[in-house]
Amino acid sequence: MFVLVGVRDTIPVAPKTFDLPPSITIQDAINRKYANKLVPDKGLALSLFDILTAEDGKVTWGNGMMYYKVSFRLMLFAPFVGEVIVGKVLSTTKSYIRVSLGFFQDIYIVPSLLPPNSSYDPTQKKFFWVSPDDEGTLLTQEQLANSIVADRLYIDDGEPIRFRVDSIDWQDVRPTPQSALAEREGEMVIEKDPIEKAGFKILATIAESGLGVTSWWSQGEFQEEEGEEQVYEEGEEADMGEAKEEGI
Repeated sequence: MFVLVGVRDTIPVAPKTFDLPPSITIQDAINRKYANKLVPDKGLALSLFDILTAEDGKVTWGNGMMYYKVSFRLMLFAPFVGEVIVGKVLSTTKSYIRVSLGFFQDIYIVPSLLPPNSSYDPTQKKFFWVSPDDEGTLLTQEQLANSIVADRLYIDDGEPIRFRVDSIDWQDVRPTPQSALAEREGEMVIEKDPIEKAGFKILATIAESGLGVTSWWSQGEFQEEEGEEQVYEEGEEADMGEAKEEGI
């Protein structure tokens, strides 16, 4: 889920920080430039991991900035297709369930990736699943709509949910000239749905045994395999020892 990516870049440092050690100012400058930014086709940059080399700084004419040529490694969030992760349900619409990992919220479970016997309840504004009987009978949408409420397992906001990465989608989300002009002139800009404006999003599935809301499965029914599942609880730090290294 986390990888290290090597980067070489020229990092500017402002004159007001010249009285501080370069190791601190360079680190801060790298984090300001890269943290919480997308690295195309790689993942989401979280923070600087370490600095490998840094050449002597040079001041150029004009702005007084000190420029350092630095080699360093970034910690990226870069899940792979098929990886199993546990997050929390952030919100639900008729089109998808949105899942959050705390630091990343563009994970979506669309209706086609829900388990059989799943449907949307327009009254509760939530998706639910009806556990199949011993014969594995599949219910139609009409039967699900008329099912007994007590038999429904709802996917509530805030619930821990285990999912498998089904696909990873990258798209160019730079503003168009028309939208930039409208925003500059104070005109109303139509807000896009989060799933449409995400530059880096994950489509996840829970249509397998053991996946879905964690409370659906008892310990006896689903045993986690060591190394198969990556669990992130909001507030916890990434385990640096789990990261693998890549280069660019």
